[in-house]
Amino acid sequence: MELSRYIHLNPVRAHLVKDPSDYFWSSYLTYVEREKGWGWLQTDFILVQVGGRANEAWRRYRRYVEEAMGKPIENPLEKAIASTLLGSERFIEWVRGKWIKKIAPHRDIPALKRLTHWSGLPFILKESEKVFGKGSLTSRRAALYLSHRYSGLPLGEIGRFFGGIGPSAVSQNTRRFEALLKEDPKLLKEVERLKTKLSE
Repeated sequence: MELSRYIHLNPVRAHLVKDPSDYFWSSYLTYVEREKGWGWLQTDFILVQVGGRANEAWRRYRRYVEEAMGKPIENPLEKAIASTLLGSERFIEWVRGKWIKKIAPHRDIPALKRLTHWSGLPFILKESEKVFGKGSLTSRRAALYLSHRYSGLPLGEIGRFFGGIGPSAVSQNTRRFEALLKEDPKLLKEVERLKTKLSE
């Protein structure tokens, strides 16, 4: 409800119009039944929350929006977790458990870092050594690769943990290790198993 109102009042706050119903590109007119709107636009989810029959729901929604006109209202998106999920803690945990639990955070999708409970660098190295042997080159390279791809941490921080190597060396290791994974199905299988373990 808050988010819908906030969006419908955006043109007013931006001083494009004085009334949200005057903004041509807004879905607000459909919410207050001034016009039919687009076939893909679903208003029921919001309107049913204000209650009443169709005509009454439209009036109540209009009143709800107009109550906030000219007043400072909080941006509901500031409450979003990782710029992605908006809702109660219970809802966020439900989404994590049902949809995100087994997804490893990827450095190209920073929001996943905050939504998953992926392991820190020491744990990644420790688990890698369990699979490939303590102090082995493969365990170090696998841990470095997994840290780069899935920890969501800056390259400099990863490099410092792995003996003070530079960011470019971290990237080079990842490229070389990925090439190795393509050539070695057995190694790929072990790394995939390790990824699953780290995501638990």
